[in-house]
Amino acid sequence: MLTRYTKMTPKSQSYLFSVGLVLTLLGMVLTDMWIPMVVGAIIMAALTVESWIRVQHLIPMHNEIRALQKQISKLNSEVRTLEYDE
Repeated sequence: MLTRYTKMTPKSQSYLFSVGLVLTLLGMVLTDMWIPMVVGAIIMAALTVESWIRVQHLIPMHNEIRALQKQISKLNSEVRTLEYDE
């Protein structure tokens, strides 16, 4: 879902969706438009949860995987040079 907002950082997206959720919940309390506000609150809650999971877990995991791939390629090159020297 978040690939549509590529110009914003993931952390900014999570803050934006959190503020949107708070505003939607506030609108539910202050107005009588329950059906559209409930639908909006469900959508905003899903976007908020998805964005916070992405910021807290997925992005650090991708960075760690990239670091591990670099280490693996470095070790593979060292193994190749050792095999070549023998």
